[in-house]
Amino acid sequence: FADRLFRIPEYQRAYAWQTKQRCDLFADIEKVHAVGNDAEHFMATIVGLRRRKINVAAHLFVEIDVVDGQQRLTTLAMLLKAISKALNRSDTTESKRAEEIEALLVKGDDLSLLLLQTNQDSSHVFVDYLRNGTVPDGPMKTAADQNLADAITECRQFVDRWKTKTGATLIEL
Repeated sequence: FADRLFRIPEYQRAYAWQTKQRCDLFADIEKVHAVGNDAEHFMATIVGLRRRKINVAAHLFVEIDVVDGQQRLTTLAMLLKAISKALNRSDTTESKRAEEIEALLVKGDDLSLLLLQTNQDSSHVFVDYLRNGTVPDGPMKTAADQNLADAITECRQFVDRWKTKTGATLIEL
C-alpha cells in the first residue's frame, strides 16, 4: 500500500458487500491465524490498472485504477482503520503501529489523500471514517452508503472480538 493511491473508477459497482461477505473475510482471517505463521491463504487477486505517477508534496505516488477486488480492498481499508482506532495509544509499540496504519490510509499532506478513493460515497461515510474515524448518524442517502456504514460497524465489532476470541494481540491481526 505504500506509495500507492488506489481509485475505484465510476464504471465499477458501488460498495455492495453485505454481512455474509464480510463474515467470510473475517472467518478467513481467523482461520489463517489459527493455523499459525506458516499459514497461506489465497484471498483472490486485486487487479489494478496503473494510470500515472502523481507528485504530491515531494512524494511520488502511483495511481492505480482498481479493476477487480474493490469490495475486498474497501473492506480491508476499513478493517485497518478499525485496528488503528483500537490500538492502545499509551503503549509505545501499539501507538507506533497505529501511526503506521494511519500513514498508509491517509497520506500525510495538506490534501489528506486517501489510500483508496471510492467511486460512490455520497454521504462521505468512507472518507470521514478513514480521515477522522467518524461515521455519520441517521439514514444514509444510498444503499452503498448504508453498506459502508454497516461494514464499519462490523469491522469494529470484529476487532473488538479479536482479542477475546483468538487471545491474540491487535498487532497480530
